[in-house]
Amino acid sequence: MTDNPNLSAYIQAYQNLTPKNLPELGELLSEQVFFKDPFNKVKGKAATLAIFEHMFATTQRPQFKVINAAMHQDIGLLYWHFDFVMPSNQSQQSIQGMSRVRFDKNGLVTEHIDHWDAGEQVYSKVPILGWLIKQVQKRLSA
Repeated sequence: MTDNPNLSAYIQAYQNLTPKNLPELGELLSEQVFFKDPFNKVKGKAATLAIFEHMFATTQRPQFKVINAAMHQDIGLLYWHFDFVMPSNQSQQSIQGMSRVRFDKNGLVTEHIDHWDAGEQVYSKVPILGWLIKQVQKRLSA
């Protein structure tokens, strides 16, 4: 997928992530890593790992699958699918997104920014919110 050893190690850690091996992901993060997704915006390794601990506590069988990756200078781009089961109703969910990952000169991740559509992939599946989102989409569409 990529011949950059830093990006390859990061992808490997992501795709094999479990509560038990979460420290392995931590070894790839700088102490001051910045992490952002549609729900979180944190700075620091401990805060970033806490996001994944929360993911394991609130979902069942979460699994990242990196479909494609590219590296240019110190920036890695990942296209991924995230599959999980919601414990409340046992429904299978899937989110598709992209991540922009920046590495420092030591090969540690200093920035991880996820880009994915929370409105379409999460909020629209909540009964009342879904209806509201569809109404807004109707008004804004050409």
